[in-house]
Amino acid sequence: NDNRSWNCGYEGKTNQPEILSLRNKMVRNACAVLMCSRGTPMFLAGDEFGNSQFGNNNAYCQDNEISWLDWRDLEKNQELFQFFRFMIDFRKRHRAIREDMDPVDFGFPCMSCHGTRAWDENYVWDSKVVGVMFAGRSQEEEDIVYLGINAFWKPQQIGLPALPANRYWIPVVDTAREEETVIGQEEILDRNVYVMGARSVLI
Repeated sequence: NDNRSWNCGYEGKTNQPEILSLRNKMVRNACAVLMCSRGTPMFLAGDEFGNSQFGNNNAYCQDNEISWLDWRDLEKNQELFQFFRFMIDFRKRHRAIREDMDPVDFGFPCMSCHGTRAWDENYVWDSKVVGVMFAGRSQEEEDIVYLGINAFWKPQQIGLPALPANRYWIPVVDTAREEETVIGQEEILDRNVYVMGARSVLI
């Protein structure tokens, strides 16, 4: 009787586009955060194509459509499936997310936390943004990844850690962009700021 879930404003199935869009974004948010976290990302089978257990979070004893995978959802939710594939590949390509590496030359720690301002991790009860940066180097290259999470229902401007000369931030994932969550075209940020959309994740 203490299930603190939220179904984006409507319980159960709906055809309302704004609710379906928000639910889809929240799934992408969860995927991106888990794939950019230390340890082993743990998902339920079917999360990668939007499988639903009809709100039942403990369906182990249900041998019926509540716990069965509906493979038709794989065709229906191909965009979500492709996003999961992208995030799996992204995690594999960025070792700094998965483990401590040698430090980068300009003094960033292997892992650091940030708020709306870079290097400010003084979180309070009404903090709305959490940022985590991973940094390291191997013999081949430097690897720096910033994960931003805006849990608020309004956009938030964040300050990214300043990089040395001739280095710059490039947004790769922004779930506020809906269908264009994976940013295909290279966008160089000319300032170390980014406006995160409501309830979104940035990489």
